[in-house]
Amino acid sequence: MANPPGERGRAEEHLFHSRQIAADDDALFDVGQREADGIVAALHDRTQAELPGVDISAIRQVESEFDDEAFRAIARETFVKVREARRLQNPQQSAELLSPQMQRDLEAAVSADVASHHQHLLPFLTIKDAVIAGAQVTAGHEEIDVVFSISAAEEVVDDRTGEVLAGDGTERSWTERWRFTRDPAVDTSASDLRHEITLDPAEQWMVAHRGWTVSQITRLPPS
Repeated sequence: MANPPGERGRAEEHLFHSRQIAADDDALFDVGQREADGIVAALHDRTQAELPGVDISAIRQVESEFDDEAFRAIARETFVKVREARRLQNPQQSAELLSPQMQRDLEAAVSADVASHHQHLLPFLTIKDAVIAGAQVTAGHEEIDVVFSISAAEEVVDDRTGEVLAGDGTERSWTERWRFTRDPAVDTSASDLRHEITLDPAEQWMVAHRGWTVSQITRLPPS
């Protein structure tokens, strides 16, 4: 006896949904596998946290649980946020990532950009590496130098017309040395939590920065 049309339709619909669920499960598995493969590849490609001969024991005497890989994550995110603050002409984005003097310098640079209708761009920006190049404790403050290996193009454009005023689209490589400073006596947990849970992308941090701020940036001459 043939199934009534209504039952046949429900059966076909059930079969369709069953196949769709299976396809979705396969897709999720593929995504998860690709993510796992990416993590494994990153672990294999990870560079040494410190340059040869660099001693971070002074930092660990002040902060016994210091994790150099966690710090490198902080350094990388700081680099991106500071560069975005200049590009987007939004100095508030870097307010808690730079020392007071560095923040004033950035605010002055952004004000000059706005007045002249200039916008500083770094197309194709890639942080190829971030390595600890020095570490010390001065007057109770931790200081860590990080050398960033950068690849990007550099352009200054007119924000009204889009005309390139300086630079070009040629991708180049260079290195910068950033000094990070932290007062271990200051509790920054409230600030870290606020930046981690905010829905504002400009204010959001992917990791707790724990009070590390940048006090010096130097572009190194070509080696």
